[in-house]
Amino acid sequence: MTRLPAEAADECVRVRLYLWPHRLLYIGPGPSTRSHRHHAAQICWGLGGSLRSRIEPHGKWEAWNGFRVLPDQPHAFDAKDAQVAMLFMESEGAEYACVEGRLHTDECIVPFQPPHPAAAGLATLAAEGGTIDEADDICRAWLGLGSVNASGRGRDARIVRALQVLQSAIDRPVRLQSLANQLNVSPSWLSHRFVEETGVPLRRYVVWTRLRRAVESVLQGASWTEAAHAVGFSDSAHLSRSFRDNFGIAPSSLIGRRDQISVCFDKG
Repeated sequence: MTRLPAEAADECVRVRLYLWPHRLLYIGPGPSTRSHRHHAAQICWGLGGSLRSRIEPHGKWEAWNGFRVLPDQPHAFDAKDAQVAMLFMESEGAEYACVEGRLHTDECIVPFQPPHPAAAGLATLAAEGGTIDEADDICRAWLGLGSVNASGRGRDARIVRALQVLQSAIDRPVRLQSLANQLNVSPSWLSHRFVEETGVPLRRYVVWTRLRRAVESVLQGASWTEAAHAVGFSDSAHLSRSFRDNFGIAPSSLIGRRDQISVCFDKG
């Protein structure tokens, strides 16, 4: 576990990030985004101030205390005057499967409020920080989960292998035909089965993984250009455009000044 760059009690900390291999927790000032989509499921909770979201680019804003957004669904988010907790979960993970199995709905955005202990825990993380294990316990309580194996949920062995290949070669171009050849399957089978098993097209999974790796690199001291090249983007502008396309804001807007961020990584 790596912690950067400030201690939890440091008064200059405005943003707290906790990153696991299968999820990311952001606690800090709420962003205001344009319409966007990303393959991660997103859960938001307002720690202070109002949250608004909408599905259509020019649709009606809806106010929430907390909500869940389905993966790969266009939405806009406005919490510019709020303190928020935002949890992004990998759509292929066991945690997401358990949450959706309990909700029994395919609506793009639905209310999702944490139980009192989890809400109190999120408030404590915002005010005082905490370890990666403490944040993990709070996230599980927020999601209403017990012990969950986050690495997979009985997938086809060929899809497991595909995910391993993608993780190890994320800095290189990904071609459906080449990956299918490595797995001894047809491209059409891989394309359809990948969506069935992970809930997202292969291309969007690759983009998310690259963005997550790039953010980790920057938070550990790399420049945006170095991070971009390390994960296969042509330059920092390419990385920034992709980040905007997936999260609706520039990466610098989310991360801000490094001396105002407390970060915990779990390499799981």
